[in-house]
Amino acid sequence: MPVLSTRRRASLPALAGMAALQVTPALATGSGSSSASVVASLVSAGASLITAAAVCYMASNLTAASKKEKQKERRAAALPPMPSFRADEAMSDGWSRQVSVAQPAIGTDVYEVIQEGGRKAVAFQGGAGAVINDTTDAVLAMKNVFERLCQSSNKLLSVDDVVKVHNLLGEPMDDDEQAKLMEFFHSKNKEESSISFEMFMSWWSALHDAATDPDSYYSQERYRQRFKVLSSRLKDPKIASITTVSVGEENSRRYRVYYESDGHRLSPWHDIPLKNEDGSYNFITEIPKWTRKKYEIATGEGMNPIKQDTKNGVLREYKWGDMLFNYGAFPQTWEDPKHVSEETGCPGDNDPVDVIELGTRQRPVGAITRVKILGVIAMIDDNETDWKVLALACDDDKAANVNDLNDLDAHMPGVTSALTHWLRMYKTADGKKENRFGCGGHPQGAAFATKVVEECHIHWRELMSASQKTGKMKKVASGNDLFTELALED
Repeated sequence: MPVLSTRRRASLPALAGMAALQVTPALATGSGSSSASVVASLVSAGASLITAAAVCYMASNLTAASKKEKQKERRAAALPPMPSFRADEAMSDGWSRQVSVAQPAIGTDVYEVIQEGGRKAVAFQGGAGAVINDTTDAVLAMKNVFERLCQSSNKLLSVDDVVKVHNLLGEPMDDDEQAKLMEFFHSKNKEESSISFEMFMSWWSALHDAATDPDSYYSQERYRQRFKVLSSRLKDPKIASITTVSVGEENSRRYRVYYESDGHRLSPWHDIPLKNEDGSYNFITEIPKWTRKKYEIATGEGMNPIKQDTKNGVLREYKWGDMLFNYGAFPQTWEDPKHVSEETGCPGDNDPVDVIELGTRQRPVGAITRVKILGVIAMIDDNETDWKVLALACDDDKAANVNDLNDLDAHMPGVTSALTHWLRMYKTADGKKENRFGCGGHPQGAAFATKVVEECHIHWRELMSASQKTGKMKKVASGNDLFTELALED
């Protein structure tokens, strides 16, 4: 007989009492009956008791099951499918009241969860039960990146693959970090392909979510900053697929940094987009902060690699001192030497627009960084207009609060005057005159700077159109892509 619940066992005395009422009269009136008759009556009463209890138990179970089924149907009709959460996540993250929508493009049993107040996350129902506090679009972009990295048909990565991503993005992992990574994924070796997309996203979430990182290794400040850089770069699969390849020996005139996508070379000047869908701009680092080697995009060479500039056959370095900022350029811009600027009265310098990135992090040579425009300095160099756009990396700690020159001076007091002085004086170390400035020597704000950049983008488009007509520009087939081959004459 099935074991009954405490509540159901409590009803058995009443059933026994009913059976006793049936047995007692039989005993009282049957005093002259044989003992066999009494035993038969007792057996009959016992059978009645067992039968009654079994019927009651079955009826109770059927009623409870019916109620549960009806409740389940009502919930299913009222709400969309709900992902499951681990109890600690549900309590700590406060996902107590949510609406969820299936996201088959990401995977089976994956949902976008929207809590009251509009807070969003992407929940993986199966496996590790990862909850990613980001938008569906961001997770989709990550999936595209993940699939690009997969070298096998079973769509699995190895720890070594993840390490390579860090190296390619200029965020190398040391031995201790690699050991922690293997521990996180329970990997026996770095070459074994055993990391699914859900596992990868679970680890990705741990990079910035202390709730999923019990020993606080990944959520500590060092790794949180690294996560910002990786996240910013990887959100756009097209940018994430671009890597740099060094050719030649560093500190030699043959040294070049080329750009590649899926193994095919492209031009950082012509093939990397100026803007991203979120309105940010792509900044290409030529000279990292705290260094002084004068690297630049080689506009006169095929596919425009980055090289160290030379003068009279000697590699150039800044003699005024190390750069106090990351220095580089915006792709798909051009300061037209035939266009005379109203603000400076001088023509353009025949180069992409120069950019000064003022964030706290050093960016490696060739890095592509999403930035916001803050302002611009109208420098005049050898009677040519040489705009210096001031920008800040979107993954910088101050990015949320700095959007214009006024914010810049508030959060980095004295920076604009120090920059203007540096730009005015740095050539005097080579015995040259001080540089001059347009706009009365005053830096201009974000709106003015954006107008300058967009104008130089138009000039670049006109350059491309004219070069195509004259046959100087050609498109190079590289796999499924077409990249631009165009070198300018000096």
